[in-house]
Parts: sequence; structure tokens; C-alpha cells
Amino acid sequence: MALDEAKLADVLLGLAQHLSSGAELAVRLTGLCRAATEVTGCCRSRIFLLAGECYELRYTFGEMPDAPMREHKVPAQDRLIAEAVRTRDCVVAKPQDSRLFDAPAASIGVQSLAVAPLLDEGQQALGVLTAEYPDTPDAFSAVTARLLLGMAKLAGMAVLAERQHQQRIWSARQEQAQVDTALAKVARELIPSLNTPSLVERLCQLTIEVLSCDCSTTMLWDAEGKAYVLAACYGATAEEREAAQGVKLSRDSMGAFFDQLEREGLVQVSAPLLGPDPAARLAAGYGVSMSIHVALQRGDEMIGFQSAGYRGRRESFTAPQVRIARGVGQLASLALEAARLAEELERARKLSSEFVATMSHELRTPLNIVLGYIDLLLEHSFGALTPEQGDTLGRMEKSARELLGLINDILDLSRLEAGQMTLQVLEMQVQDLIHEIDVETRPLQEKPGFSLVWHVSPSLPPLRTDPLKLKVVLKNLVVNALKFTEQGSVLVDVYRRDDGLEFCIADTGIGIAPEAVPIIFEPFFQVDGSKKRRQGGVGLGLYIVRRLLDMLGGVISVDSELGRGSIFRVWVPNRTQPGTDVGCRRGFDA
Repeated sequence: MALDEAKLADVLLGLAQHLSSGAELAVRLTGLCRAATEVTGCCRSRIFLLAGECYELRYTFGEMPDAPMREHKVPAQDRLIAEAVRTRDCVVAKPQDSRLFDAPAASIGVQSLAVAPLLDEGQQALGVLTAEYPDTPDAFSAVTARLLLGMAKLAGMAVLAERQHQQRIWSARQEQAQVDTALAKVARELIPSLNTPSLVERLCQLTIEVLSCDCSTTMLWDAEGKAYVLAACYGATAEEREAAQGVKLSRDSMGAFFDQLEREGLVQVSAPLLGPDPAARLAAGYGVSMSIHVALQRGDEMIGFQSAGYRGRRESFTAPQVRIARGVGQLASLALEAARLAEELERARKLSSEFVATMSHELRTPLNIVLGYIDLLLEHSFGALTPEQGDTLGRMEKSARELLGLINDILDLSRLEAGQMTLQVLEMQVQDLIHEIDVETRPLQEKPGFSLVWHVSPSLPPLRTDPLKLKVVLKNLVVNALKFTEQGSVLVDVYRRDDGLEFCIADTGIGIAPEAVPIIFEPFFQVDGSKKRRQGGVGLGLYIVRRLLDMLGGVISVDSELGRGSIFRVWVPNRTQPGTDVGCRRGFDA
């Protein structure tokens, strides 16, 4: 179509609207090339973008529409391109004058080429827009040149805007990665800590590391003194630390600062040598020129604040630093609350353990008296008993002893949880310990079709350990095996292994389901948890076994098959007596 000044303005306006759309850059610039061919009457239009030392073909319209765009690179020193960039104008030349021409240009009869530069805001080259014509250069009009130059300017603006957009995206991602990395480090080190003093000390160190500042402090609310007091600081001199110990920040003295901190969650303070703000004067007194403060929250309550500062620098903290500081405040708030709850839970656990220990002791004392009287009655100390009376007293004695066993388990548990148990390491003969357990478990062995077999070599060396604790471990395991084996056998095998002894307790009882094996050493777990279970107990025996073995330095393992029995292996160290690994013998077909 014939071009005049009015149509030129309309075309450029339409292209400006097209290039400002939300479409991808490739769609917009390919559309610009198409407009160039349709409006200026050229047979092909292309856009080359500068990439290092050459211009690369990126967008095209014309030539053979169904064919893919061919790779085409032109040196930045190309005469035609260099002239267009230098003059910042549209330049026309013949095919032989530039390497912008390629083989397809000859095939479609190109006789002349117009080149217009794509420039950035500093008039530096971004690329070139080309228009190829079958006519001679004399046919190229001034209006067409202005149109191509205007198109190139619009294309340059679109390329520049896209690059700036990509740069902003890249910068945002880099900033996000910086923030994420810093906060991941803080979370990794703070969240597992459940001790408040060590937590706040490490918090101050981490704050300096992730914000790259000079000093940091943690101030926490003191309800008794009704003020915020120093909990920890890092990066301060000994004199500054000593002076800070006496600082108490009340609402009355720094009301505006605390109001802003509660409202916004974060406050930056510049500390000139002279200033009316108490926060600024306080910071300046410790040599801090610029500081940032973030609230530590427990719900809606501000329980303290974390501060970080520079000495000498007066520039505000950067946007990424502000984001990191807010994140540190949130993570620190969570960690402090977790530590507080853990400390309260520990106090409650100790109180509970002390209460249970006291009650267990008070219950055991009268129960032992009851058992004493039952024994006297059974021994006819108060006269003869009828068979019915003897049978009733026997059942009473059995129930009382079961109750005593439960109370003893609870008492052991409470002592373990309260940390009241200590090791008393002595040299002992294992044969003597096994004999005691055998005698004390005789009533459980008296079942038809059942046998308990002990394999204990008389040549076993003495064992240095805590005899009472080892007895509790072994007796619990033997009693469990006896209780859950109605018929068949229980084998106890003792042998030397490594620098200690291994005890193997194998039974042909009910066994343990595979899914239950990993949790049998948890407190209050019962192999048979049904209401119709035949055996009593509260599920503390194996838990106590594991805890006592931890104290003895031993280990325990279990191998079980439901309906076919179980094998418990206990190894207890003896550092004075090395030995050899013999292995466990079941002694019967499981």
C-alpha cells in the first residue's frame, strides 16, 4: 500500500500497542516482521540480535513460511550493520555489500536490503531490523525508511524491556535463594535446640552470620521486673557485655519504639551521636550506628526482640536483609516457644516421676506387710487352715505378688525417668545370678508339657557390671518367655562374645507380629492388648529392660515369628575380659 505521513503514524501506533501486549517476545517480534512485509512491500523481514561478537537471526517473516528458520550469524563488523549503527539511521545496500544476504535471498530475487538499528536507552546496539526488496535501491522511499526506523525503535524497546524483565526475575530469584539459604541455616540450627540459654546464644551468632553485621543481642521480657532484659549478645566487648547486663527497657522509657515494633514487627534505627530517640541514644552508646530490631512473638504477645547492628555504617539494611531479619524473628519465636514447652514438659515429667515414685513406695510398704501376714497364715502360725482357706490364701498371695511386681515396675520406671538410678559396678559370677533367677521363677515353670533349660558354662569368666540391674533385665526377659509359652520350651543360653557376655533367651511361645517388633520396647506396649488377654502387666518390662541396658552399655535384639516363638539376645560388656563369639543355640525345633 502507498505510505504517507498519516498512515506511517497509524502503523507505528498499532505496532506499539501490539508490542506492549502480554504475548511472548517471539510472538510480538515475529508480528512486527510480518507488519514490515505487509506495509512496506518487502518480500522478507528479519530481526538479528547482538550476541557477543556477532548478530544472530532470531525472528523472521517472509521467504518460505512453511520452512523452519535457518541459523544465520553475521559478524558485528559487517559494513552495512556498522554503518546503520553508527548513523543510527536506516541504510540501503545491494546484496553483495553485506553478509546479511544469504542463499534464500537470491532464490526469491532480492535486489536491495534496508537495515535499521535496534538501540537501547544509551544508543548502544541491540540488533538490526532488515527488509529485503526485489526492487532496486532507487525505489526505496524516505517514508519507508522512517517507518522501518520507527519499527526498529519499537523492537529495540521491546527487546530491552524483555531483558530488563528477565533481569528482574533473575535478581528476584537470586534474592529469594539468598533469603532461603540464610533462613534454612537458621532453622536447621535453632529448631532442634530445646535449651533457652544456649538457643539465644546461638541465635545471636546466626543473626550476625546471615545478616553480615557486627553485633547482635536478644532481649526477653522479664515479667517480674516488667521490662525487657538482655538474654544473650554476640559481637560485643567484655565491657559492653557487662554494661548491657544491667539494661532494662521498659514500656515507659521507649514506648514509641515498642509500639512501632509491635505494630510493624520490624524497626530500623539510625543512631546519630545526638538524637531525641531513646533507642537511637541507646544504640549509639554501644557504638552501633545502624541497627535493625525484629519482634519475637508468642501469639499476639511480644516476648522479646532480636537486634542486629553495624558499627560505623549508616546505610539502611537492604531489602533481602530485612526479609532475612523477619524470617529470623519468626524462626526464633518458634524455637523459643518450643524450648519453653520442652522445659515445662520436663518439669512436669520430673514432678510426675517424683509423685509416682513416692506413691509406689507408699503402696509397696503396706503390701509387703499384707504378704508377710499371708505367709504367716500359710505357714499355720495362727493355727491350722482348712483346704479351702489354704487355696484362697494361695490365690491371694499370687495376686498380691503380681500387684507388687506392677508397683516395682512403676517404681523402677519413675526412678529411671527421674534420673535417680546410678550404676554400682561390681565383679559377679554369672552362674550365681542364673541360679537366683531360676529359683525365683520356679512357680512359673510348673506347667504340664513345659521345660526350662539353662545352658551356662561353668568356665564363664567373672563379669564386671551392676548385678542388680542385670538381674532385672534377665529376669524380666525370662518371666516374659515363661508367661507367653504355655507348652514347649524356654532355653537360656549364656556365652562369651567379644569383650562381654551374651544371654540368649529363646521360647516356643506365641511370638510377636512383624509390625509390632519395632515398638515392643516402648513404654506400656503389650504384645496382647486385647481385653481377653490372659497375662497381666502394664507393658513396662521391656521398656525398663532397654533403659537399664542403656545404662549398662549393653544392647538387645529380637527375632520373632508369630505363633512359633521369640529369641531375645542381650549383650553386656566386660572390658576386663575379652572373649570369642560362640553364637546362640536354640536347643529345640522352633
